[in-house]
Amino acid sequence: MRAYDRSPDTLKIWELHFAGHSVREIEAELGFKFGKINSALRRGRESGVIPPRRNERPLRMQVDGTQSYMRLGSISFIVNSLNLDQMHWLAAEIRTCGCETVSEFILELVRDAHANEEVKNG
Repeated sequence: MRAYDRSPDTLKIWELHFAGHSVREIEAELGFKFGKINSALRRGRESGVIPPRRNERPLRMQVDGTQSYMRLGSISFIVNSLNLDQMHWLAAEIRTCGCETVSEFILELVRDAHANEEVKNG
């Protein structure tokens, strides 16, 4: 359990979030900066007070005439699921290949894997 109480600002942000307000609406209503609101919501998710965000918009693609759907997920889920050794490896690989972000690195991994598959299958 926490050794200190949440600030009144954080509690008000959470209250408006649970009432269905967007970050921009909370920003306008309370006059807080966007970063403060996002930070309060992140802390709420990390502490389990606010459920994790779910990307409800599926990726839609057509393959061989068949419509396929898959959820997008998030880069945060990937990073938060890595252990410390894996994080160090990821950071080193990102620097080595000259990428600036984790998502850019994952894009390159997918492109490389696809190119290798095309070479393998002719």
